[in-house]
Amino acid sequence: MIDKKVLRRDMRRLRRAISDEQAHQAARRLARELSRNPRFLAARSIAFYLTNDGEIDPTLLLRLALRMKKQAFLPVLDPLFGRSLRFARLRPGTAMRANRFGIPEPVVPRRALLKARQLDLILTPLVAFDPHGGRLGMGGGFYDRALQHLGWSRHWRRPHVIGLAYELQKIPQLPRESWDIALDGIQTEQAWYPAAS
Repeated sequence: MIDKKVLRRDMRRLRRAISDEQAHQAARRLARELSRNPRFLAARSIAFYLTNDGEIDPTLLLRLALRMKKQAFLPVLDPLFGRSLRFARLRPGTAMRANRFGIPEPVVPRRALLKARQLDLILTPLVAFDPHGGRLGMGGGFYDRALQHLGWSRHWRRPHVIGLAYELQKIPQLPRESWDIALDGIQTEQAWYPAAS
């Protein structure tokens, strides 16, 4: 039985121990590989994230998406249901403000925030993953709540959800809870893991 609290602590420590140079190289390789993925190429609206606590950096991929005229979004803590996420479009000059976790978020009117189901693709950070689509996050359940509609119907497949991670974050098998949403795949700097069907 895996102790998730211990696994989070150990994986976060490993992630933070990556040097700046290693992190930069890994982010470049990840961006190069994911930029060829059919789900990335087909998506018109993509949610990214801003790195925090040693997560692999998707900024190069975000810049590429903007050059490709895709709409880029960032997660925002839901102003009404604070334990879920909404998504704000990132535009030139968008003001940013730190949320209660110290992570910058776009400052936009509530009516401008989208639900996850309105996006084509969400790129999500993670603490650990397994090659079967299992994702261990920071423990708050924010992405699981935002994506819970994917668990209601086998036919609802929007958005696609891809986890981004360093290869060292992979473990053979994660325990699954009933509320966990499986990823469509995981991209690391070394490999693509197609997970959910």
